[in-house]
Amino acid sequence: MERTMIQLLKLTASKLHNRKLKGLTGEELSGLLGEVQARFHLDNVDEAVVFTALFDCGCGGRKNDLNDLVAYFGCTLLQMMEYVVAIRSLVRKHLVVQTNRSEFRVVEQMFIIPDYVIESILENKMPHLKEYMPGNVFNQYDFCEAVDTVLQNRNSSDVDSLKCIEFLERENAGMSLVKELKGVVPQLDERAIFYKLCFGFTENSNSDVDDILEDIYMNYGARLQAKHALLSREHPLVVAGLMELVDKEYLELTTAGERLFLGEDFERLKTNVESDCYGFAKMVEEYVDRSRRGTKTARDTYRMEAKLVAMEKDNHHISCLAKVQNLIEEPGYRILFYLACEGCIDGSGVELPMVLNLIYSPKDCSANLSLFKSGSHKLQRLDLIEMVTESSFFGKQTKLILTDRGKELYFGEDARFFVEKVDDKELIRASGIREKRLFFSPEEQEQLSLVGNVLNEENYRALVDRLEAKSLPRGIAVLLYGEPGTGKTESVMQWARQSGRDIVHVDISASKSMWYGESEKIVKQIFTRYRSICKHSAQKPILLFNEADALFSTRQNLTGRGSIDQTENAIQNIILEEMETLDGILIATTNLVDNLDKAFERRFLFKIRFDKPSVEAKRNIWLDKLPVLTDEQATRLAATYNFSGGEIDNIVRKVTLTEVVDGTAPSWENLIRICNEEKIGRGGSSGKIGFNR
Repeated sequence: MERTMIQLLKLTASKLHNRKLKGLTGEELSGLLGEVQARFHLDNVDEAVVFTALFDCGCGGRKNDLNDLVAYFGCTLLQMMEYVVAIRSLVRKHLVVQTNRSEFRVVEQMFIIPDYVIESILENKMPHLKEYMPGNVFNQYDFCEAVDTVLQNRNSSDVDSLKCIEFLERENAGMSLVKELKGVVPQLDERAIFYKLCFGFTENSNSDVDDILEDIYMNYGARLQAKHALLSREHPLVVAGLMELVDKEYLELTTAGERLFLGEDFERLKTNVESDCYGFAKMVEEYVDRSRRGTKTARDTYRMEAKLVAMEKDNHHISCLAKVQNLIEEPGYRILFYLACEGCIDGSGVELPMVLNLIYSPKDCSANLSLFKSGSHKLQRLDLIEMVTESSFFGKQTKLILTDRGKELYFGEDARFFVEKVDDKELIRASGIREKRLFFSPEEQEQLSLVGNVLNEENYRALVDRLEAKSLPRGIAVLLYGEPGTGKTESVMQWARQSGRDIVHVDISASKSMWYGESEKIVKQIFTRYRSICKHSAQKPILLFNEADALFSTRQNLTGRGSIDQTENAIQNIILEEMETLDGILIATTNLVDNLDKAFERRFLFKIRFDKPSVEAKRNIWLDKLPVLTDEQATRLAATYNFSGGEIDNIVRKVTLTEVVDGTAPSWENLIRICNEEKIGRGGSSGKIGFNR
């Protein structure tokens, strides 16, 4: 019975291991190697020897170089050198893959048996190599990378480096790139410039003419002569139309040069043409992302801007690009705008400091950052981009996002798909608010009912129209103030539920930044964000400032005071201005009304004071919250304890907790104890824990 392929290789490997490459002509080993040669369609015994060894060493996924094979056979490196030709033949047959294909030094090259060959051997059949060849061919990209490796790692003369490149050309004489370029440019050093430039093209690296010439010519005179030929446009590569010198500083491939380098991949990899605005924004983002290396200079910015203009020209069929160019003349600003468009598409936005560093030199980056922080950048003045500060696990980030106008400019009719979704942390949906009974004095209830009726959509629209007709401010501002726990916030919730209005809840703590000048921008963004939500809401939502005294506090006399007080005053001035032009509904709640600046008073159309509930109101609250109480018990609790509605809620929660833990409702005595413990140091138990004296 004929041996399987794996059995054959296993037996042959056992005879070759530590053989020192001696006695290969013995009858048994010679027969095994001959069988390997025949089964795998190899040209000679040397290939059978190397293939067997590489399979044995690398079938577990390990890469091997010549020194690994020396250790395997127990021979010298000089002996192993005789088999280099056989290894290269196996690579050409695709039975072996060189993993570091840009490495031209023989002893550094790494080899492995590819998975598809191993799988075929395990199935006892010869692999259909043509199915796998395209992904494993040493192609023009590997070739140019190998040339770059030679030039970067050299420790010898120009002649030695060029000899290595000549060797690479000889080994790849059939490659279209090598064959065609040799037919146009006879000098090897000049071809080396083209190979080096092609590698820079794939890496999108800075193709500075001096850097490229320095890599190729160690001799300064030769370098100077080559640069003169480039500047005078007499260099063979320029004459052949394969490359050009841009701004006397950079070498770039022409379209003809790209076509020669890319070959059959030219049409497939031509990245300058996209079908729509989505693809174009992605293309710009990818181009900028490929340019991440190193600190940018003014020349780098110029090069990026020139590339963008070329991209826009190639994509003139995308209608929005002409509109963008007419509105934003500066190519650098257009790059920022397109990046913000891509950030809008993927929903991430673009981080401001990072993106500026990708485009500009440190000096220009700082200048642009200052413009954005002051709100005077052209993209902000055109209302195309806004700056927002977001909190994340890694801290706060300042990002650029498209405004609605920016979305309409770039996406046209599709702009409606990019209306920013509101985070549930800042938006309380009316549909999600549960009904809750509130108990107030008749006077309070009358005022609250009036506001509730005003917020009814039909009444609200009529009121706004009437105010506008009389040239009065359209905004409805309401101030709820008084003791904590008296139902201020819950009243807003119930108004929202009844009127069907969502609530935009302002996080006061997030509105103040440690950075001077940032807090003002954050507060501005609150109102900008509110206006944006209003545009896309069926009914105007409620903008709610809880504990508003933190932002609406009394303005300071700035004489002799520091930047913190200036910031506080600037915040209050922003809010006062925004309230003056408000087109919507603003409700502020506070426990510390005395801290509010007097200038805010006339901005509030309604000002409602919340007092501690009366005995009758408290009795009704107790009966509503704890139906098990008798009228007498509820009356006694209401008369004994001067609790707010919030404090009664807290006691009810404790009672519920006791029911869950003990399985029974607490007794009247336990309820009294819980009530006594609610106050800290006031009204009943002192709250001490310990032994009586």
